[in-house]
Amino acid sequence: MTSPDFSVDAFERTLTRVAALAAGYLRALPEREAFRRPPDEVVRRFQTAPLPDRPSSIETVLDDIERDILPYSLGIGHPRWWGYIRASASPLGMATDLLATTMNNNCSGSAQIATFVEMTVMRWLAELIGYEPSAGGILLSGGSAANFVALTAMREAMLPGSRASGLMGIDRRPVVYVTHETHSCVRRAVEWLGLGNEALHLLPIDSQRRMDVAALERAIANDSEAGRHPICVIGTTGTVNTGAIDPLARIRDIAKREGLWFHVDGAYGAVGAALPELAGQYEGLADADSVALNPHKWLYVPYEAGAVLVKDRNALTRAFATQAAYLEVQDDDYFNGPLWFHQQGPQLSRAFRALKIWAVMRQIGLEGYRALWRRDIAAAAELRRLVLEHPRLEPVGVTGLSIACFRFVPDGIDPDMFNRRLVDRIQKDGRVFLAGTTVDGIYCLRAAIINFRTSTSDTRLAIDVIAELGVQLERELSPANVP
Repeated sequence: MTSPDFSVDAFERTLTRVAALAAGYLRALPEREAFRRPPDEVVRRFQTAPLPDRPSSIETVLDDIERDILPYSLGIGHPRWWGYIRASASPLGMATDLLATTMNNNCSGSAQIATFVEMTVMRWLAELIGYEPSAGGILLSGGSAANFVALTAMREAMLPGSRASGLMGIDRRPVVYVTHETHSCVRRAVEWLGLGNEALHLLPIDSQRRMDVAALERAIANDSEAGRHPICVIGTTGTVNTGAIDPLARIRDIAKREGLWFHVDGAYGAVGAALPELAGQYEGLADADSVALNPHKWLYVPYEAGAVLVKDRNALTRAFATQAAYLEVQDDDYFNGPLWFHQQGPQLSRAFRALKIWAVMRQIGLEGYRALWRRDIAAAAELRRLVLEHPRLEPVGVTGLSIACFRFVPDGIDPDMFNRRLVDRIQKDGRVFLAGTTVDGIYCLRAAIINFRTSTSDTRLAIDVIAELGVQLERELSPANVP
């Protein structure tokens, strides 16, 4: 072989095999473990694999994928995969992602069709959450990138000229207001932007685990009086720990009055604004200066698919636009299009992410999404109800949207240590996958249900499995059984 190319007929035969592998994977998914770690011999094959010096046949490559890779997927999509806010993905999204990679577009902009598809998707996302449809925005890899891009736009807007001169000339330390429940990627973004994590002012939360807005007001006043420069406040719609929604309308009012940039991390829960019964909790979202959201979460789109929306499109241009002679086009050039996305964010090389989002949003539709979100929320509520009814389980903290936090109550054993061990036991067992977290200083089990394959029977089975494994572990760790 001297070229990776092969005939269209051979390509079609390859896709037939790939389609069979993918269909077999999905067919077996409900009956396999929710997570299966690769055995040592498979890991060793990868760790000792030499750099290929000779070609391999397509059949050999696909055989190895079938044997050594597909059986050990992370398990996302399993009906009882409830870990880390990772959603089941629409099979149509998987299929259209293949078409996007077949086209192999670099979606930096221009008059290519991908530009128009992405512009359409951004308009739909804005409308979905009640944002201004003409807002600026681009697709990114996920919430970390989306929050970074939003805060980069914020930095240039609130500290004009910082992109050119850096932060050396700033005479007052900037302050960004968050809570302990704000996603960790915000801290990284603030560090990457050169503000330093000491710029973060951590605010307390209220009894519902939302930002304490009275504390926000006091903090702004105190920081201003101390000579610091408040520049941004970040609210969250759907915190990763408990699904809390910050009081956005009150935060908006304070930000507007004090001249702060108002950003909302809605990676998980922003789309909940489209549920009429939750609309009151999302008041103020439409007025945010920027919003991060992840179609690969509650829109059930395959990874990677994140997005950022910015009220003022020019804020992205001011933060990211560059000039390069080889990229310049004239207004009347045939190749020139309505928007150059590489001038709106950090990437020049950009995959055609918009196609799978466009396809899945068309497939499901707004009413379809509302039905699916209600099912996920109902499944989490049912899980919480079953926890309350079970004599060995108890809820932990206040949770919302489609998250449930709870723990097994062991007899005579440190509960935090026990539940850490129980999470590991559950993940090894494979019938259910959930993760652990700490809420109000208590270590607990956390189920985040964004899974269109989850049914009521799955929640009942999960409780039975967790109780069974908890009793088993308790028996093993009981002081009476310790030599």
